[in-house]
Amino acid sequence: RQVREKELGRTMESELSDYLSCEIRLKGDRSKAWIGQPHMMKKLEKTFGEEVDRRQRYRTAGTPGLGLMKVPEGEERIDNDRQSRYRTGVGMLLFLIKHSRPDMANAVRELSKCLDGANEAAYKEMLRVIKYAIDTRNRGLRIHTIIGKTLKWIILLFTDSDWSGDKNDRKSISGYMLFVNGVLVSWRSKKQPVVSLSSSEAEFYACAEAVKEIPFIIQVLLFLGVQVETPVEVFVDNVGAIFMSENASSSSRTRHMDTRWFYVNDLQSDKIVLIKFVRSEDNVADVATKNVSGETQDAHLERITAEKSYIE
Repeated sequence: RQVREKELGRTMESELSDYLSCEIRLKGDRSKAWIGQPHMMKKLEKTFGEEVDRRQRYRTAGTPGLGLMKVPEGEERIDNDRQSRYRTGVGMLLFLIKHSRPDMANAVRELSKCLDGANEAAYKEMLRVIKYAIDTRNRGLRIHTIIGKTLKWIILLFTDSDWSGDKNDRKSISGYMLFVNGVLVSWRSKKQPVVSLSSSEAEFYACAEAVKEIPFIIQVLLFLGVQVETPVEVFVDNVGAIFMSENASSSSRTRHMDTRWFYVNDLQSDKIVLIKFVRSEDNVADVATKNVSGETQDAHLERITAEKSYIE
């Protein structure tokens, strides 16, 4: 090893423990890992600690069932100083969900709708999310690889949508969670750019957008010399959306659906993906499309995040 280090002209670095302001903890036998963001938690507490200290402890990041609305012109908004603090708080939260807190993705997406002008309700909701983040500061991304019977790596994709979930324009919310060997590696909560006329259409749109991640992940793994189990199973909790993915006549009413059908159909024909049904209560992507109840979040939370102590 020393000879090789000398040849490479470098010194061995210590074990990775901090990267891009993320704390990385590895179990001794490297069977588990945990990624958290304590630096950002300290910034949140320093900036907003006085405002959230006396607030109650919340079970979920966002108020269950709540959907924020943009403040119409002419209605009362918070002053400029508090609006600046609102943008600061949401920016910090966005950095959290990007790296280690997928459980907060939908709540923060809702907050981001009011960056151009929040009202008192939006500001209070931001404080709720920050309070939840601070109270769960030891929670981070859970990394525990599940090895299958074969040497091939297994990719699983869960997709979901909240039909007409945005109360401002009745556009639907898409969400997905993508796992590689049991480890969550990619997630998203995003409003769809078009209005869907049915829940099946919204679910199919969310599915079509999510499966675009699969060819990219497969190519990265193949480049690294890793074999992947195909077809990749894609789980959807809407039978109508699955039917649309298999039948062009029901999905080609408009151009934005037609092109997505051909894309998904090609992936299925080439046996790259296989779309399957999953019960709503078993769909982990549900937490990325709406502010769910405490019971629903608890059912999925341990699959995507964990306390720091879990690696001990």
